[in-house]
Amino acid sequence: MKRKSDLLRVFQLARPFWGRIFGISILIVMLSGLNQIYPLINRSLIDLISSGDTKFFLFGKPTFINLIVLLFIIKILSTIVNRTSVYASNILGYRLLHHLREVGYRHLLSLSIPYFNKNTSGKVMNKLARGTDGIRGIISNLGINFLPGAVTAIIAIFVVSSINWPIGLATASMFVPFFFLRLVRFQKLSKLEKKQNRIWDREYSHFWEVVSNIRLVKTFATERYEINKLREVSARLTKNKFRMERIGNEGTSADILVDLWTVSIYTYIFYLGFSHQFTIGVVVLLVSYVEMIKQPLWNLSWIFWEVKYTMIGIRDYFKILDARSDLVEINQPITPASTRGRVEFEKVWFKYPEKSGQDVFHGISFVVEPGKILALVGKSGVGKTTIAHLMVRFFDPDKGRILIDGVDLRDLSFDYLHHTTGLVMQESHLFDETIVENLRYGKPGATREEMEIACRVAHAYEFIRKFPKGIDTVIGERGVRLSGGQRQRLSIARTILKNPKVLILDEATSALDSHSEMLVQDALWKLIQGRTTIIIAHRLSTVQKADEIIVLDEKKIREKGTHNELIKEHGIYASLHLIQAGQLHKLKRWDLIG
Repeated sequence: MKRKSDLLRVFQLARPFWGRIFGISILIVMLSGLNQIYPLINRSLIDLISSGDTKFFLFGKPTFINLIVLLFIIKILSTIVNRTSVYASNILGYRLLHHLREVGYRHLLSLSIPYFNKNTSGKVMNKLARGTDGIRGIISNLGINFLPGAVTAIIAIFVVSSINWPIGLATASMFVPFFFLRLVRFQKLSKLEKKQNRIWDREYSHFWEVVSNIRLVKTFATERYEINKLREVSARLTKNKFRMERIGNEGTSADILVDLWTVSIYTYIFYLGFSHQFTIGVVVLLVSYVEMIKQPLWNLSWIFWEVKYTMIGIRDYFKILDARSDLVEINQPITPASTRGRVEFEKVWFKYPEKSGQDVFHGISFVVEPGKILALVGKSGVGKTTIAHLMVRFFDPDKGRILIDGVDLRDLSFDYLHHTTGLVMQESHLFDETIVENLRYGKPGATREEMEIACRVAHAYEFIRKFPKGIDTVIGERGVRLSGGQRQRLSIARTILKNPKVLILDEATSALDSHSEMLVQDALWKLIQGRTTIIIAHRLSTVQKADEIIVLDEKKIREKGTHNELIKEHGIYASLHLIQAGQLHKLKRWDLIG
């Protein structure tokens, strides 16, 4: 993407704030105009003192009192305008930053699961933070500082040129060689800046994971290892920064050139003063205005290059905004008025795009009638959880169709599909919020009475009521202040509140102790009543009550039937049953060691 289009996108993102930016720019232009009057007042005062006579564009022949009063008024106005602009700029900066974060956050939430499988969360969040800060900086520099600086320089160049046009031209043109010297330096620095960002993004993501998995770090006593790794990263970043600073120091020649150019202009002005072509007041006026031209032009040059550096990081932010979901909702999605809950897989083929094209299913088909229970069994890696992910449309099949009540999932609205289906996984995903806020994920408008009923059904209320704050208790990141069984029961209560017509249970009890499993099993069977349910489990005791059991193996459905029917077939399911009963020799026969 071209840089001009990138810069245009920056201003488009700030569109809601254009009015405020314009208003602040007007204030700063006013401040620049007021500051232009000081040298004129100083010239008139000096001429009045040295020769007893002077001119001023507002008074014709001003007196000392006129000039002092004007100076006082200009000072007060400048202070008021400056304070107002600073206040407005700070508020704008905060609002713009929050707006940009919301834009990025909203877009991230719209992306499909494959994007997050390919990109680590820490790296993504770091790029978002760098991008939003960079855009705020560009808007601040260009929208608030560039225009006033340009106005100040233009007015000063006009005034100087009206007195002596060669001096005005010489002052304005001093930055031509300065610009080209900076261009050479930028081309060297931009490569190092990109490298700096890549190193930090990668390592920031790792350190994010370290903090998230602190129990693993403590268990393996790898604190020193992680500290050493941080030091290595810091050393690489510091080395790269030293190289950037050395290249930056090469820009000293450009600064020296500007200083020599400025001194030459001052020398010429003083020469004209000594030769009585200028009064003392005019000499002071010209020196002041040359400085006024030099500083804004230097600032404008600095802003220009600062924007170019910042755009390096902002482009990563734009790449995130440019990412598109692999799953899209059709223009006019279907939202059925009611749901029976009939689920059908019709010749479904699927392979994971991010797993080097690994095939999972070759034309599998099955039907789950409304209110019935289907169990999926098979060794690890045969695709049981993939069926759950396809049901909630984390992915779409490559061929074939998945239907609810005869409607292809791709034709249903996302809201309808996600309200119709409920997924209870082996790992309970909870937030560092109160129990109330976690339950509201199931039903945002749920009353506390509804929450209590759901918790009682899920056998969660018995531990919740023991907390001093009850359901207002904060449970910690990922629910760390709860046991595994408590987290799972709370997850079930959340699904009860959601009240889905189609329920998927993915190894919901596999990681629990016997007591917790008993409570969770009871809660699950209460939840299952009246719902179309797909159960994924390794423990066959969990699936024996299912209306139908499907055995997956080698990308196909190998067996199908009830528990008793499959036991009589003496196939894979029967072997799994015997293995769990202790007959391990069956592992080799059916290649079930994995």
